[in-house]
Amino acid sequence: MAGLAAAAAAVAQAPSSQPSAFDACGYLVAGPGCILFEGGGGTYVLPQAEGFQFGDFVRVVGTLDPECVTICPQADGCIRGARVYSARQFPCGTHLPNFPEDIVINVCSSLSGLFVAGPLIAVFIARRYRNLPGKITGKQRSQ
Repeated sequence: MAGLAAAAAAVAQAPSSQPSAFDACGYLVAGPGCILFEGGGGTYVLPQAEGFQFGDFVRVVGTLDPECVTICPQADGCIRGARVYSARQFPCGTHLPNFPEDIVINVCSSLSGLFVAGPLIAVFIARRYRNLPGKITGKQRSQ
């Protein structure tokens, strides 16, 4: 009974290994039948390298799963949903562009000026058109 209670206490005190956000720079290395990323304080399995080669210096962003099941014995975990970027183009610690969102925000910002300026331009043109010389007004028609 005492052994069972001690084991339950040890399990209750064990640190939680929940998946967490991951963003680090390092190198791609070949494992035995897998792609490994060395960086961020460990060696992690990547599902794909997205066109990069072994030895490339890259930035990996995804979700760290330290409890994943893998065929790579030297791995400290897996990076789920990994996106691999050139670390020279997007260095660690810099903002990563969110292309669809950035495009929508930029287009909306550009068009917002048109929505404000458009009616003002229409009023300006209408007023100028009313005052053109040679234009027949309502008073001239009735004569």
